[in-house]
Amino acid sequence: MVHETFVINNGVKLTAVALPLLLAAEYRQSRKGRWIFKPLASLGFLLSASANHQGAATPLFSKYILLGLGLGAIGDVCLIPKAGFLAGLGSFLLGHLSLVYAFTAHGMDQSYGLAGLAGTGAIGAVVARWLLPKVKDPVMKKAVLGYMAVITGMVVTATASLPHTPVPRHQYIGALMFYLSDLFVAREEFVTKSIWNAWIGLPLYYGGQLLLAGTLAQ
Repeated sequence: MVHETFVINNGVKLTAVALPLLLAAEYRQSRKGRWIFKPLASLGFLLSASANHQGAATPLFSKYILLGLGLGAIGDVCLIPKAGFLAGLGSFLLGHLSLVYAFTAHGMDQSYGLAGLAGTGAIGAVVARWLLPKVKDPVMKKAVLGYMAVITGMVVTATASLPHTPVPRHQYIGALMFYLSDLFVAREEFVTKSIWNAWIGLPLYYGGQLLLAGTLAQ
């Protein structure tokens, strides 16, 4: 296990500048602001991952962390227009699957995995009871159920590999923040439209992505 230090590189700085401007654009409902600052904030965590990736991390882990982050950035852009929700959902789904595969690269611990499944499964059951009745379209409901299963799997694999991964805190907290941010996307889309969904969900998301980018600094 390496000593975990969060590296403040240029990518982190870019996200740190773009994110407050994106939150202001969300408050003002500025379409132009979203198109400028959301891609910039996402570019920041991609640049951070590139700066952190010095070849020390295992190739399999690196490849699928980078792929997961890249698919997340694509999903960010897809979610800007209303018509892009399903495309964004698909991109994030593939990104989560990529992260699941990355987290298995260093090995899995059964007891940690069961603990992660119990905790995340309990949260998922509560979320399902709250969210699914609000999703009226049967096809979309199945898509949401599948997505929930995948993000649960992401947190479970992030937890199960904690004894083996060189960067457990970055990995676990990043995955958990990503999971929680998705709940605010769902709340905005299916439950209640509120500025708080963006103001809470976006910092969780970008903070989580930067931590996941930090897992490459091994």
